[in-house]
Amino acid sequence: MSSRMSIFAKVMIIILLLLVPIICSYTYSNRVSTRVVEQELLKSNENRLSFFVHQMDTTADQLWKAAFSIMNDPDAIKLQFKSILDDSYEVIETKDIIASKIALQSNTINWENDLAVYAPGTRQAVSTDPLFVPDWGGLSSYGTEGWYGIRGVNGEAGRFSRFLTQPYMSMLEISKASTIVEVSFSAENLSLMLKQLQQGTDGESFLFSPGYPTIAGTGESAAGGGSSWLVSQAADALAHMPLEDLGSRTLELEGKSYILTYKRSLSLGWYVVDVMPLAAMLQPIAETKLIFYLSMGLLVLMSLLAASILYRNVQVPVRELIYGVRRLKKGDYSIRMPSKTNNEFQFLFLQFNDMADEIGTLIEKVYKEEIRVREANLKQLQSQINPHFLYNSFAFIQSLAQLDNREAIIAVSQHLSGYYRYTTRLEKPLATLEEELGLVRDYLEIHQMQMHRLRYEIHVPDKLLQEPMPRLMLQPLAENAVIHGIEEKPGQGVIRITGEDRGEYWSIAIEDNGAGLEPLQLAELVSRLEACQVEDKGGCGLWNVRQRLLHRYGSAASMSLERSAQWGGLKAVLTIPRGSDHDTAIGG
Repeated sequence: MSSRMSIFAKVMIIILLLLVPIICSYTYSNRVSTRVVEQELLKSNENRLSFFVHQMDTTADQLWKAAFSIMNDPDAIKLQFKSILDDSYEVIETKDIIASKIALQSNTINWENDLAVYAPGTRQAVSTDPLFVPDWGGLSSYGTEGWYGIRGVNGEAGRFSRFLTQPYMSMLEISKASTIVEVSFSAENLSLMLKQLQQGTDGESFLFSPGYPTIAGTGESAAGGGSSWLVSQAADALAHMPLEDLGSRTLELEGKSYILTYKRSLSLGWYVVDVMPLAAMLQPIAETKLIFYLSMGLLVLMSLLAASILYRNVQVPVRELIYGVRRLKKGDYSIRMPSKTNNEFQFLFLQFNDMADEIGTLIEKVYKEEIRVREANLKQLQSQINPHFLYNSFAFIQSLAQLDNREAIIAVSQHLSGYYRYTTRLEKPLATLEEELGLVRDYLEIHQMQMHRLRYEIHVPDKLLQEPMPRLMLQPLAENAVIHGIEEKPGQGVIRITGEDRGEYWSIAIEDNGAGLEPLQLAELVSRLEACQVEDKGGCGLWNVRQRLLHRYGSAASMSLERSAQWGGLKAVLTIPRGSDHDTAIGG
């Protein structure tokens, strides 16, 4: 039976249909808002980093311009003349003047920095660093194309240096340079700027260059052990990706999302990187989403409460009424509806109970009458089996007596007495399969003595022999195989009876190598048996077996007719369920 949707289910579907568009539209709006916020945050970070890089590059350029001023200073030029070696006082005076001038230039820059002037020819050098010691051999390892990052030692911050030569050369060559100016500043300056950059944010800012320790906004470099875990993870990710002058990435670190924005400094060649947790930036949106879903949850709970009231007052009574109708349909006329409701369903339940009483009374009358009719028909059909076979057997005994074949007469008489002793015992409607096979064996033995070309085989597992079944179910099938199969086809005739255990069912099959039926004839016979339209010739016995099988077991049992795959004759198969729960016998 096709299931119909209940009222409660319809109400729940309507609620869902109302909630789904709201949730879908909000989800879409939330995604769009989140995407827009992310884009704006990226732009804001990029602008912030661009401004920071501009400040950093401007300061570095100012420091680099100071190198040109010093290079063109007359006093600085004096250091390159060898005559200055002749007068030590002049050397000291010149150095003091140069030191004053480069100190003045250094103080105009707001970064902590150092300026130094080298005269390779005279081996003279002046610096703003009071602890300055010139490293003439190390100068040859630097170039003049840009800033060099110099690693710190002993926990000190690193430095950035750049060199200007006279005359200009790409790589420092002491023997060819007349004057060298070095400008340098501590990485601590950049750390302080990064610290100011990340104030008021939940992220980390640092400077990154492949092959060098990071310079973090905490005032310490990675080499000094001050870089946080987030900085080290972000630096490792940057080292394995192609970088442009300006860009951003989304990083997934230990299940958390971070926005990484970077900007390249054109002066220093380093990248200013800002890493910020995405959840912190989207916290207001997340709170709004939580409030919305809590509101939706409250709405769903209120809807469920309303639906439960409807379910208890409408759906439950309707379901009980439907259950009662189905029980009536299945034949249970004892079903009654409890009158426990105080609404309109109480009247329906009372009317249902009255209707069930009347239907039960009528059905009981009709059922008893039908039982009497079926019992009469079954007894009549059973009596029709006996006379014809009895007359033929007596005629056969007479022929044997004329031939004075006493042993055959005794054998036929024994089989005939066993046959009729079994068929006349009507007090028990059920028998075992072993008893039914004994009756069939007596029947076939008599026919085998009359028709020597007949041979039969019985192959049934021992565990099936005690299975109960209605009496006189197999003999009509064996009789049909002999009369309509073997007798109508010349030559050796074989009848085989086989049993099979199928778990909850067991089956018994009788097949022969007789004339059989064409496919159309077989289909017509099956159709007539199902429609209860049979003639005296070929079908009465089969119809009797099928009807008795259906009367006792209902649709749980079946009788099938098919063409024998091995011999080409007819094969009849009875399938019977196990257990008394299938026993719907009319008369026993």
